[in-house]
Amino acid sequence: MRDFYERMKEQQIKYKTEVLNIREVGTSERGNPHPHLIPNAKWEYNLWEGIREEAPRYFRKERIAWHRQKHNLLSSQVMCVNIFLPLNQYLDVLKSWLFSEFPDVEKVTDLDFEYIGPKNYFNEPGGRGQNMTSSDLAITWLDKAERKNMLLLEFKFTEPNFGECSKQGNPNRRRCLSSKKVVESPRTQCYRAEARNRRYWDYILYNTSPFRREALTAERYCPFRYDFYQLMRNQLLAHCIQSDARASFNRVEFGVIYHGDNEDLMRMSHPFDGERNPLKAWPTLLKNPNTFHAFTVQDFLHTIDAGLPDELMDWRTYIKQRYGL
Repeated sequence: MRDFYERMKEQQIKYKTEVLNIREVGTSERGNPHPHLIPNAKWEYNLWEGIREEAPRYFRKERIAWHRQKHNLLSSQVMCVNIFLPLNQYLDVLKSWLFSEFPDVEKVTDLDFEYIGPKNYFNEPGGRGQNMTSSDLAITWLDKAERKNMLLLEFKFTEPNFGECSKQGNPNRRRCLSSKKVVESPRTQCYRAEARNRRYWDYILYNTSPFRREALTAERYCPFRYDFYQLMRNQLLAHCIQSDARASFNRVEFGVIYHGDNEDLMRMSHPFDGERNPLKAWPTLLKNPNTFHAFTVQDFLHTIDAGLPDELMDWRTYIKQRYGL
């Protein structure tokens, strides 16, 4: 089931030894050696050479936390930065790609990584990239009426799913298996709302919620217990930013961008309303399914290739060599 993961791991190990000429084996948090990890002291070699100074500087300036696996050659965060940060000086390149989903796009104005919005909507600890709902990538664009809009994106490389709600600390995990009780009283039935005081369910059940209330109980278990946890939080983040008058966005929508060969990602551990493909099942939960978008990295690169300036050719060669894309 994880052929893609193993294939990508072998490709990254080959890149590490043959291109980066790094022979040392990095270690996990538990101290276990793995050949697809770079030694922590050399983690910046995980970044494209053209952004090895810029990326850490940007993360420091914006107070963004690198993920603990930043030395992992299979890191989705690093892959997202490697692909999109070099485009920050060439935002026009993104316009043709966005046009397929947003025909009224006039100009792309900004890229942000690990974006959390202007306030802590969900009463979460931490900050950008750490313990808070953070969009891997946020693209700000103007429409033809010069209104400001945003697309939040969850980026996936080799992960097999979109995240499960953690069972850690939950004294009664069986509560998660009754969606009707959770919807009726999240403050007593959902550990996240009861003990952690997270506000997800407040927004989920508001009249202005992006979710169809009747769809939340399509299965016996909580819809966000297994395969939809990250999707739920990012969808709510988009909703909260759009609803926040201080943010001044006309429209904020959410989507995912993923490696198109990652078949495991397209098979949920638990079906939802008879569907196991998360990208097909997720829109059925939404009042407006068209506000959810799905892209593959392959299609993204194919779309922008024709309009790449000469200055980005070294970067494009790197992406092909590093990731086979």
